[in-house]
Amino acid sequence: MGRQIWANGQILPESEARVSIYDSGSLYGDSIFEMMRTYNRRTFKLSEHIDRLYASAKYVEIDIPYSKYEIFSAHENLLIENRHDFDEHDEIRSLINVSRGSLPIYERIVPRGTQVMIACFPLSWIIPHAYKVYSEGISAIIPAQRAIPAQFLEPKVKNRSRLHYRMAELDVKRQNPDAWALLLDPDGFIAEGTGSNVFIVKNRELYTPQPRNILRGISRKYVMALARRLKIKVFERNMELYDIMEADEVFFTNTPWSIVPVISINGMLIGNGRPGRFTKYLTYKWSADISCDFVNNTKRCQDT
Repeated sequence: MGRQIWANGQILPESEARVSIYDSGSLYGDSIFEMMRTYNRRTFKLSEHIDRLYASAKYVEIDIPYSKYEIFSAHENLLIENRHDFDEHDEIRSLINVSRGSLPIYERIVPRGTQVMIACFPLSWIIPHAYKVYSEGISAIIPAQRAIPAQFLEPKVKNRSRLHYRMAELDVKRQNPDAWALLLDPDGFIAEGTGSNVFIVKNRELYTPQPRNILRGISRKYVMALARRLKIKVFERNMELYDIMEADEVFFTNTPWSIVPVISINGMLIGNGRPGRFTKYLTYKWSADISCDFVNNTKRCQDT
């Protein structure tokens, strides 16, 4: 039958996931979104993602014509609707996309109104070679492109106006196709990745950038809470490149990957150039907390 989507209250074939060329999201990047993943086929922190979606909508003045409960139910029902389209070992990646709809000058062509779509697909599509990444770590490069500060474009709103992220990725991929981008803010402080938050480990304490010019990630918040439960001190600080180069360990957090060890930045090794013990410990505790060995699950998925 093929995958299905949820679009403005209807279940439709994925091939019908269309947005008009006259939509404000197409013309301005005037849209907000959330992307989730499952562990053991259960959506992780869905309520938190939906809360942030509605906070973003309020900030940019988009009226979502559905309640949080309706979006929650639509999301979970869609995953059930598509359950036969996934390999037994794969987890699910899902997306909620909200755009303002057509601009007033185009309403004779396309009716105005908020457009809400939910879709899902195999998580393995976007985390290729995941087990190798977890076991060997990744390199990061700081591109010329800087993070956009909050006074110009609010990064705490999870929006689709992300050309600066794309330019950062293109810069980094020219230097190393396997590396990830790590952006500085206009003041030269460490900000975030292109879809990831960053942490450093120093003397068994965690440090992460102040939540000013970054997206306040769901996984970032979870790791901070997990660390504090484990009696690990966590600090939000302005950090320069020098600080991160002097770190014992560095890792990214994001929804699809959870925790990703960083073994070098700009070609300089972090620690001994291998995933650190502290990063592995937090990964293990995350897995235990959700009763899902997501690292080894990626190995099983890729071996099939």
